[in-house]
Parts: sequence; structure tokens; C-alpha cells
Amino acid sequence: MSGDAESEGGTSGGGAPAGHGWAARLGQFIQTYHSFLSSFVIGVAGLVATSIWQYRQSQTAAEQARSEQAIARTKADNDWRIARAEILSKNLNVLSTQGPGSADQRFGVLLSLTRGAIIDPELAVSYALELGKDNASYMRAVLEATAQKNYNQLAQGFRMTCLQRFGVEKTAEICKDDQLAQRSDAIAEVFQDELEATTAVSAPPGTGPLSILKEEREVQAFPGKMSWLFEPYLQDLYERRQWPEIQRFEGFSTGARLVGALVLATARTGELVSGSEAAQLDAFHAERRKWLAAYLLGKSCDADCRAKLVDVMLSSYGEAAGDYDEPIRRLLKQPRTDAGPTFGHLHARLLWCQVDADDLGQFRDRVLVPSLAEALAASKQDPTLVEDLAGLLALVPEPTVASSTAPPKGQPSAAAKALLGVEPVAEPTDPKVIEAQQKAVDAWKKVQAALAKAGEKAMRTFTTRRAAAARERTNPPPMVRKVNFCTAAAAAYPTNGIEQQ
Repeated sequence: MSGDAESEGGTSGGGAPAGHGWAARLGQFIQTYHSFLSSFVIGVAGLVATSIWQYRQSQTAAEQARSEQAIARTKADNDWRIARAEILSKNLNVLSTQGPGSADQRFGVLLSLTRGAIIDPELAVSYALELGKDNASYMRAVLEATAQKNYNQLAQGFRMTCLQRFGVEKTAEICKDDQLAQRSDAIAEVFQDELEATTAVSAPPGTGPLSILKEEREVQAFPGKMSWLFEPYLQDLYERRQWPEIQRFEGFSTGARLVGALVLATARTGELVSGSEAAQLDAFHAERRKWLAAYLLGKSCDADCRAKLVDVMLSSYGEAAGDYDEPIRRLLKQPRTDAGPTFGHLHARLLWCQVDADDLGQFRDRVLVPSLAEALAASKQDPTLVEDLAGLLALVPEPTVASSTAPPKGQPSAAAKALLGVEPVAEPTDPKVIEAQQKAVDAWKKVQAALAKAGEKAMRTFTTRRAAAARERTNPPPMVRKVNFCTAAAAAYPTNGIEQQ
């Protein structure tokens, strides 16, 4: 009976349910050690609370420390600004003076302020450009000591001389910027030095002066200035045959490629080279000539862009050694909407004698005469193109062959001949030169005969434009007298520091 009761009740030998043994033991443990457990729980809770409090205190202390540091930095910055303002106020009178007499004093003050980072970079560049009017070397030292300068600001301070703009120097009012030639040369040298420095440290592309060539439109707006700014650097690379560096420069942007094509077309140094090197140089120039021709007629270069590029090409036409012949001839055959501004620029340059005599002769013989002859020989003549080309041809002197025979008494002077469109005759020097001159004369006569057969209108355009040009050059309108090189005297001395490449 007792065994059955135990089975039915599910009890163990001790009388407690088997399934609740662990609970009974836990309860017994709590009852026995309740004081210990209470102390343990309270201790743990206190430890946790203490840890949280200490953590919050450390956070508060860290925040206070950061706040105090920020306050200290702000106070230091404010104190430094006040000190800078006081230093600048004491030196502004020195920096604002002008004239060669104060150049040494201005240089010392400006260099100290720049090296001490007391003056802002843009303000330092502005004062340096003013200093450069009196001493270009001082300006260059200040610019090289100026960190984070604005290269667009430097480019704005660059002034092209008449030799760079037109390929010829005259004592005309338009050439007044020639007095800043040394300053402009120094700016170009700063560009060269910093480009070499960025290359030496493998700086990221576009670092330094190259940043101003990032926007293609900016280069198209001022192709001449951009080319002369980077001419010393690219010329040096070309002379040292640094082809990878040239490719790195051109690969930066389309604007950089355009500047490279314009500069390197005139970078021929004329030294004696081996046959293999000569072939390499020919391939080098042929590649850039092809690219420039494609760009000149491409969609990204509009009519105004083309006119400005031809303006640059004409100023260094002879130095290009024929690289510009094909691109310009192709451009002149384009529709009037594309080539109109180019004809306008060429007309102004030729009318007011703003072209070097040697360049003008080559441009006449290699572009104008062949282009007009081709237009006249076309099966279907374009009357507008014929008239435009005839109008330009009327503005250039007629080619002649050199002769040692003295001109007859009573003949007009060389200056008068230039006004009348007659090229001055030089003494013969080389049989090849005589032969080339004779070919030019023969080509001129042929195109004149073809022009006479083309119709009365075309020939009348030529003769009328030629007579009008002679009158205007002798007595130009007041508004264009400052740009007239036909009657202006040659410059008293060559522009300092300028090398025509």
C-alpha cells in the first residue's frame, strides 16, 4: 500500500516532489544566505552606478578640456588676427608706395610678411605684381615664397608685348604694355619653376599652374596669352627631348593640348641632328600639326575661336616652318559663317601692317596666293570666297626678286613702297633665295592673270581694296591711329627678355 501511494503521488523518498527539487534547494539557499545575497546585489548595483558616474565624469571632463582648447585656439587666432592687423597697418604705408626708389624697402617688407604668413596669398600676389613693375626679380622671389597662390590672378598680370601679339615691335600706343615685358617674363618663369617642382614630387594632375588650363573655353578666349605663359616650360622640355613630360602636359586637358600644339609648332631649334632623331622630330611635329588642323575645323572651336587661333599663328608664322600652312588654307575655304571672323582678323592685321615682313611674305606665298589660285581654278567658282581672298591679297606687298642694281633716281623710298603695297627689294644673298623669290613672282603673275579672267567684279575688288588701303595707311581714321603700324617707327630697342621661337 505504501509503495502504491508513493507511485500515485509521484513523491520521492524524502516526501518532496521530484520535479521541484531544484526550486526547493534554491529557496533553501536564499533563506539561508539572504543577507549575503542582499549585500552582493547592493554591492554590484553600487559598483555599476559608480562606474557610470565615473564614466560620465570623464566625459564631462573631456568635453570641458575640448571646450577649453577650442576657446584657447579661438583666443589665439583672434590674438593673431589682431597682431597681423597691427603689423599690416604699420607696413601698409611702405607697401602702398610706388616707384623704383622704394622697391628695396617694399621687397623686404613684402617678403617678410609673406614668409610669416601674415598677409593673405591674393593680397601678396597683388602687391608682388605692383612690385614687378619696378623690379621683376623681387616680384619673382615674393611669388615663389607665396603658398596657395591663385594662378588665374597671376595670368591676369601677364601682359603680351607687341612682339608676342604681332611678331613685330613698333612705337605705337598699342605697344605700351611692352614696358612690362620683364614682369611678364618673370611670371612665365614662375610657372616654369612650379611646373618642374610639381613634376619632381609627382603631384596629382592639375596641381599648380596647370589648373588654369582645365577649362577649354578659357584657353580659347586667350590662346596667345596662355601659349606665352607656358612657352618657357614647353620650350625647355622640347630642347631636352623630354617627350614623356610633354605628353603628360598635353594629356591634362584639351586646353593643355591646344597650348602644346601652338607652342611646339614654333619650337624648332634648328640644331644639327642625326637622321633617326630628325625622323623622330618630323613625326613629333606632324602629329601635332594634324591634331591642330582637326581642332581648328572641329565642332568644339567656334568661328570666334578659329579667328583667335589664326591670329596667334600669324604672329609666329615663319617659326612654324610650314606647320600652319595647311590648317589655315583649309579654314579659309570653309563657309562664310565659319571663316568670316577669320577673314576679319586677317584683314585688320594686314591692313595696319601688324605682321612681320618675313612672316607676311611667307603667308602671302604659301597661303593667300595658292588659296586664291585654287578658288579661281575651281570648276564651280565661289564668288564670295574669290572676293574675300582677293581683298586680302590686295593688302600684301607684291613679291619681287632681289637685285644688286640700284633703284633709278626718283623712285619712292622703302617706306613709301610699303604703303603702296610694294615689297622692298633686298640685296641678293643666296641663289636658293633668288629662286624662291622668282617662283613667288611667277605665282603672283599667274594669279593676277586668272583674277583678270574671273570677271570684272573680282578684279575691281582687288584694285579698289589696294587703293583704299594705301590711302588709309597714309591717313588713318583717328580711332585706329594707335594700332597703325604702317607709319609707326620701329621700336628703339628690342623687348627685354623676349625670345621669338
